[in-house]
Amino acid sequence: MKYIDAHAHLNFEAFDEDREDIIADMQEQGAGVINVGIDVETSAESIALAKEHDHIWASVGCHPTEVSGDFDIDPYRGLIEKDPESVVAVGECGLDYFRSADRGDREKSQQRAAFEAQIELAITADLPLILHLRPQSGSMDAYSQGLEILEYYSHQAGAKLCGTAHFFVGDKDIAARFLDIGFYISATGVLTFDKRLQNIFADLPTDHLLVETDAPFAAPQPHRGRRNTPLYVPDIISTLATLKGTTAAELGPKLVSNTQRLFRNCLKSRVES
Repeated sequence: MKYIDAHAHLNFEAFDEDREDIIADMQEQGAGVINVGIDVETSAESIALAKEHDHIWASVGCHPTEVSGDFDIDPYRGLIEKDPESVVAVGECGLDYFRSADRGDREKSQQRAAFEAQIELAITADLPLILHLRPQSGSMDAYSQGLEILEYYSHQAGAKLCGTAHFFVGDKDIAARFLDIGFYISATGVLTFDKRLQNIFADLPTDHLLVETDAPFAAPQPHRGRRNTPLYVPDIISTLATLKGTTAAELGPKLVSNTQRLFRNCLKSRVES
């Protein structure tokens, strides 16, 4: 396999007209994708895609802005138990303080409870987490608070707690804290045009990096302004390779290996089969 998109949403409406064409093009190019749920319905859709295509895997979870009221983890546990061969991660889950509506004490408490429930599910199911931590503009608040929670669980669970910081836009100190607890850091299309992020990723250890599109969002250069797809991962790899002083041909297999190492439940065997 030439590359794996570590985070996309091919089940979203943006792909309704050409989803199967894109999936077929990915297979032809030797590309895989982890399709990520944001609630119970989309998690089930992700599993359905994974069951239909050998180069697609599913993650089940509840996005923090989808949390309301008392959070029920049981439907997500049930999805994992029903299709353990398709599910390779829990998430995307975490904290999102970007919108003012999600920054009140009640909303933060609900997000935290849902996040902790999903962390505990990931540990008991022996699955990595896909994190969504989005801070308020000009702040690192969601990162700082999310890492405090993760560091607590890391002390309790050790290496059983693992995962990736999806759509990383933090600073060097935040990146170091993720690395200290063994988490991976994921580069998106934003890396292709954001000089601040380029400076950060240039110094991060290659063996703890992943690449993702978050499709249909955040297309890389030269596709900005268009719908993003997993077919654009090579543009991100090319930028990352330049930052690392290597070539895409050399870096690509290392990123595939990183993805296989993290999503260890069933990803590697399906990739190689």
